[in-house]
Amino acid sequence: MPHAPAVPDWLTRAFDRLAVGDVDGWADIYAPDAVHEIPFTADDVPVRLVGRETIAARLREVYDADAGRLRFGSFDVLRLHEGGDEVVVEGVGRHRRAADDTPVEIGCVWFITRHDGQVTHFRDYMNPAALAAHQLM
Repeated sequence: MPHAPAVPDWLTRAFDRLAVGDVDGWADIYAPDAVHEIPFTADDVPVRLVGRETIAARLREVYDADAGRLRFGSFDVLRLHEGGDEVVVEGVGRHRRAADDTPVEIGCVWFITRHDGQVTHFRDYMNPAALAAHQLM
């Protein structure tokens, strides 16, 4: 059985923040002028988010337990590769739909660039079919 990869402390802390509904705590990983890209998304969802505040606002739309579409559950890291300021993460988010508590699994691959301890670029290849299947897009 393969062992789980060691997740960097900064990412573990970010997951912990989302797990308690603290979207702004997750957003603290980003530099003020960071870019978050979601190449495969619905037509009405921005592909490119610029700035920590813009990123946090979008995350609140998705993960805020009261107003959002999903309640963050957990994120299983399947593979993780680090090299300098670059991190590649493959994983599965195991969440719940806020409206009716239905389980939602979202597979993704992230390409993350950090500088001076903060995320400057986050390219998020998530599975849009999983969101569409649960009417979350």
